[in-house]
Amino acid sequence: MPRKVSSLKVHLKNKLLEEWRGLPVPRKTKPVKSLSNELGSALNLLGVGSSITESDIMSAWHEMMPKVISENTRPTAFQNGYIEISVLQPSILYTLDRQMKMDIIKKFQSVFGKSNLKGVNFRLG
Repeated sequence: MPRKVSSLKVHLKNKLLEEWRGLPVPRKTKPVKSLSNELGSALNLLGVGSSITESDIMSAWHEMMPKVISENTRPTAFQNGYIEISVLQPSILYTLDRQMKMDIIKKFQSVFGKSNLKGVNFRLG
């Protein structure tokens, strides 16, 4: 089993070699890592890498809903995994909330992931 050498001995040895050679001793470095890989993992740890923007929600809403519904509704907020959607007419609110809510949630979860989206809330206004 190799014996551990104190850091002071290693430092003195390196200093002596530098003086004798006239050149600095090459330092041990860690292998190079890609910045994009490191940045992506750091953002995921912070919970920022998988964030959903308002423009993502708006574009997904207009793509998945029929024209009549998308003209009378709009996503207004996204907090704690819930999307809030404002509806102009009570009849459309009833249809969305009672008949289409589960399908809408499934469509949003297929786009944004189940962990990012918990549900959809509708409000008149």
